[in-house]
This record gives sequence, structure tokens and C-alpha cells, in this order.
Amino acid sequence: MKIGIIGPAQSGKTTIFKILLQSSSIAGDIGMFKFMDSRIEKLSNIFSSKKKVYPETAFLDISSDSGFTGKDYSKLHDVDLFICVVNGFFSEDPKKDLEGYVTDIMLSDLEAIQNRITRIEKERMKIKTDVEAEINLLKKCQGALENLKLLRNIGLSKDELKLFSGFSFISLRPMIAALNIEEASPEDKIKPVEEYCSSMGIMHIRFFGKTELEFLELNPEERDQFSKEMGSGYNFRESMSKLICAELKLLTFFTAGDKDATGWHLESGLPVIEAAGKIHSDIKRGFIRAEVVNYEDFIKCEGNMQKVREAGLLKIEGKEYIVKDGDMLNIRFNV
Repeated sequence: MKIGIIGPAQSGKTTIFKILLQSSSIAGDIGMFKFMDSRIEKLSNIFSSKKKVYPETAFLDISSDSGFTGKDYSKLHDVDLFICVVNGFFSEDPKKDLEGYVTDIMLSDLEAIQNRITRIEKERMKIKTDVEAEINLLKKCQGALENLKLLRNIGLSKDELKLFSGFSFISLRPMIAALNIEEASPEDKIKPVEEYCSSMGIMHIRFFGKTELEFLELNPEERDQFSKEMGSGYNFRESMSKLICAELKLLTFFTAGDKDATGWHLESGLPVIEAAGKIHSDIKRGFIRAEVVNYEDFIKCEGNMQKVREAGLLKIEGKEYIVKDGDMLNIRFNV
């Protein structure tokens, strides 16, 4: 899985890249992002785990100030989600900046679709396969983009999406708008951005870029004090982690013990046999059963497995069980 950071010039792309990767000095434009989840911290404390392991994914800082064309466009094929950074304090009109940038994305997709239609029409006699379905779909998407609609919001079916599997249409991917602001940023500049995002079906989040960068320079004690001053409701990296999971339809399940407390990502709706494979292929191959308790129930029982059993909250499930977010799994297997 790969996530691309995009946005207008001077919006704070490098800033958010450093913040999410927790490094004030990053060489290059790619790094690994740890999905922060306070539940892992809690489980680690309960089990006295020697190690905390967070799910990770690659983050790519994409320089695309001149627009998505040619090589810049084609290299985005394997990006699963885009974070579009918006400058909320230097810019006079951040809503206009974002609207213009999203429009450029749609125009890039429109150009690619029109080029594809022209190529098919030109070479129709040479193409041996039936191209009518593809042409009809391309024209449907052409109409949507001409009306400034993101492709991801026009209700494409699974079969239609398969036809597009070889293309790099950017507006087909999930997108999160990250609004780079200062604590004193006026609401009359911020609200229009958020309203535009809502109208376009784009998830959005605020972050304090300058302050967060200063936070990276602090020692652990100073960071703790800083976090208290920011308030218990503000945790940008964890909030961003949740938004990404929601957009990509990922849930988090856990394994925990004295060695480690680990969070694992799994696509929503999959059975526990697939979760077993995430942990290890041998566990999937030799799967017998899964002992399951949800994190919330576990915490209600004060992190005590005996109390979980007495309350009847520990379930024994077969390989068809559909995993839920927060499930703690202990998988029995034999190989």
C-alpha cells in the first residue's frame, strides 16, 4: 500500500511528510508511516509487552506543482490514496487553491480519457477484442469529469472498476484534504474549504504544521507537556491514521502477549482465515480455530482474561468468522 502527498506549491507537503513520519530531517521523498493507535499502547501496558508494533505503509512526497502530466501522471498508478495539503494561513483564499487543484486533477483525468477514446476509435479495426464496454464507460466518465465530478463518487461497479485497473485516474482514488493552519487562523478562511470538501465528498482534517514541526525538536518530557497543552482531543497522527483506514476500508485487529502488542490491518468484510494469513502463512495453512474478544469488551473487563471468560465474552470461532475492528485474536493452528 502506498499513500501520496500532493497539493499546491508552498502548501506544506514536506511539512506534513515530516510530521507523519516523525522526523525533522528526511532525505528523499519516500518513507514509512506508522499508523498510530492508542489501543496498542494500552494493550502493551496490560500485557507488559516488550515491543509495540504498529501497522505501516509507504508515504510518497509527490512534487507535482506543475500538474499531473506525462511521467508525473503515470507514476501515480500504484498510489492507493492521496493526501492533498492546503495552506490555510499564508494563502488569502485556501478554498480557491484547493478547488483549482482538484479541478486540475479532474482535467488531467479528462485528458487521459479523451486520449484513450481517440486511440480506440483510431485503431478500432485493429483491435480484436470487444471495446464497446470500455468506450461506453470512458464516455460516462468523460461526462462526469466535464461536470466536475470526481470519478470515485459516480458509483462505478466492480466490473467497471476492473476495466480501469490498468489506468492511473487520480480522481478515482480516495483523497483526504489536510488543512495546514495556525491556532489563530480565522474560521472564515477555514470553513469554506471544509464546506467545499463536503460538497465534493472529500474527507478533511486540520493540522498545525508549524507547531507540529516544533514539537519534533522537543525531548520526550517536553513532548508530554506539549501534548497536554494541545488538549486530549488533539492527536493529529492518530486522527489521520483513522481517516486513512476509513477511506481505504481497513480495520485493525490485534495480537498481544508478553513479547509484543501488534496491530494488523485487514480489509473490512474478510474472514478470520485471512487475518491468520496476515500474521503468518503457516498459521493460515494450519488454522484450527480462533479465540476472539473485542478490545472494548476486554477493557470493560479491566484487561483480565479470566473476567472476559466469566462474562462469556471470549468467543471460539471458525475460519468463516468475519473479523471486526478491534478484535483481539488468538489463533490455534497446527502444521
